[in-house]
Amino acid sequence: MRQSSLLLVVSAGALACAPPPDLGGLDTGAADASAEGMGGGGESVGDEGEDALAGADLDASRLDRTGAGGRCGFPSPGDAGYGTDVGQRLENNAGLQLVDCEGNPLQLADFFCERDGGGYNAAILLNIGAGWCAPCQEETREFPELYAEYHDRGIELVQVLFQDWTAQAPTKTFCADWSAGMWHSGGQTQDVGLDLPFPVLLDQVNDWTAVYLQDPQSATPVNMLIDANGNIRWKLEGQKPDVATLRTQLDLVLANPYGGGA
Repeated sequence: MRQSSLLLVVSAGALACAPPPDLGGLDTGAADASAEGMGGGGESVGDEGEDALAGADLDASRLDRTGAGGRCGFPSPGDAGYGTDVGQRLENNAGLQLVDCEGNPLQLADFFCERDGGGYNAAILLNIGAGWCAPCQEETREFPELYAEYHDRGIELVQVLFQDWTAQAPTKTFCADWSAGMWHSGGQTQDVGLDLPFPVLLDQVNDWTAVYLQDPQSATPVNMLIDANGNIRWKLEGQKPDVATLRTQLDLVLANPYGGGA
């Protein structure tokens, strides 16, 4: 599996999602129009400036891999403990299974291993969404360009989907169609011109996602940015984030990928 910096995006946007049939079609123009005046900055932790490093340039001695779980180690709870709030550390999903489009089980800890080309991920943008969610669809259209811009600098983007086009449990077929840009609406299939280059994972029993989405109809999507030591540095839920905001947050974490006190 390709290892790279994990950019954890939990997307939030001006238009909150609701499951079908209330949301239908692939036209997300309304979401765009609503988002333009909404800001959508989310919560974040400020950082002291350092020279931005590529993932391969990270200092391994400053990486916390003393926590339990994962084949390469995983960050410990740190001073703030594991949790889902900005400033806390994200816990591994051991025991709460996520699978890729081929059905292979994966843990978040896998993205804290050394990258295939050497070095470690500087950050993970974790995005939680669903096939029926219009803001999720719109932000997914924007992710490939963002991924191309930041992946080689040490950012990985990982998308976790917990429901398909009709709010059912996501299948391998749905995952393959989503990743290839063959999106479904109203019984029709539309080629939206996407070929997603980043990992897409499925929460097929909705247990891991339930940790983050107490009310999926209003909280989807979620975007979370996790640094190299598992610290949640920025989080936005319930609406699509502005791309300029995402770039700002990515640049901040690249300037200090270790977190406070590391």
